[in-house]
Formats: sequence, C-alpha cells, structure tokens
Amino acid sequence: EIFYLIGFTTGVKLARNWMFHLQWIKEKEKQYLETELNFLKSQIQPHFFFNTLNNLYSLTLKKSDQAPEVVLKLSDLMSYMLYESGSGRVALDKEIAYLHNYIEVEKLRFGHRLDVVFETTGNTENVFIPPMVLILFIENSFKHGARNQLRDGWIHIDIEVQNGCITLKVENSKPNFHDDDGKASGIGLSNVKKRLVHLYPNRHSLQLFDETETHMAILR
Repeated sequence: EIFYLIGFTTGVKLARNWMFHLQWIKEKEKQYLETELNFLKSQIQPHFFFNTLNNLYSLTLKKSDQAPEVVLKLSDLMSYMLYESGSGRVALDKEIAYLHNYIEVEKLRFGHRLDVVFETTGNTENVFIPPMVLILFIENSFKHGARNQLRDGWIHIDIEVQNGCITLKVENSKPNFHDDDGKASGIGLSNVKKRLVHLYPNRHSLQLFDETETHMAILR
C-alpha cells in the first residue's frame, strides 16, 4: 500500500508539473503572438498618416466637401488599430471595413491615375480572423506598385469566403523601373508568415507571383 501511495503521489505531482508546463508554454506563445501583432502594427507606414494629414490640410484650405469624410475615415482607422485589433480574433466584416477605409484614404493620394477594385464574395458574417494579417498585402500593393505609377495604375483585391476557407487575392500593376524600397515590406512579410505558422499550422498557403508588369499575392 505504501508503494501504491508513493506511486499515486508521484503521479499526481508529475501530472501537476506537466499542466504547469503546458500553461507556461501557452502563456509564452500568447506573449509571442502579441509581440508579433504589435510589431506588425508598427509596419504600417507612418508616412501613410503623415501624407493623409497633408492631403487633409490641402482639402481644408480648398474648403472641400471631402475633408469631413477623410477625417472620419482616418479616425476609424486609428481607432481600429489602437483598440479593435487588440484581441486574438476580430470579425471579418470589421477587418473588411478597416481595409475599405484604408483604400479610400489611399485613393485620395493617387486620384484618377489609379484604378482600385475591391470585391468580396461569399458569406462573411460570423467569420473571425486574426487582426492585421490582410492589410500588409494591400499596403504593399500601394507602396510598391501604385506609388511609382505615373498613370494607368491599377489594383485588384478580392476576398472570398467559401467552405470554411478565406482567400485573399491582391494583384497590382508595377512601374517600369526597379523600386528598391523593399526592405520594410520584407520584414513585414516575414512577420506575417510567422504569425500564420503559429495561428494556422498546416492550414494555410501563401503564393507570391512577381512578374514583369504585375505582382500578385494569394493567401488562403
């Protein structure tokens, strides 16, 4: 009986230590993902906000009717980044609204020299995803594609929800010269890849196609 008691006590202690170890691992993983998310937020170019404020200033000088709308969209963007995206999952509809606001503000910078098409298909209700994953690919389409297009630039964005799978497809035109400002996007892309490995192990795919005149990213 003594041996049984010792064995039982030892087993309980080992099980308890194992539970503490698992809890420690989960806590470390949570801290890691939070750090990754904060780093990803920092990748959203400060230039975007500075340029938007400069454009907003020009609109106010012209007493443009667009100015109040830009203020509202910029406020929504900052609110989402600071508060909404702090949780592990956000509603896909909210993420799409955030992307719409981002695109509309960016379009202010490019005007008629850029054509942007953003489409969603499938039922997006009651679908949740990690925040700030999709934005990188859309930001890069503006930063490395449309930014240096003098005219006739275009970006096509499609989000599809089907059979429990979300597919993001972003394709953009490219300028006829090399853009050497790719270091930041490389860091951001590496960050997103690491988050996807942690959040969707063996349940995601990312394809990048860099052609002469176009660039395309497909995330499932």
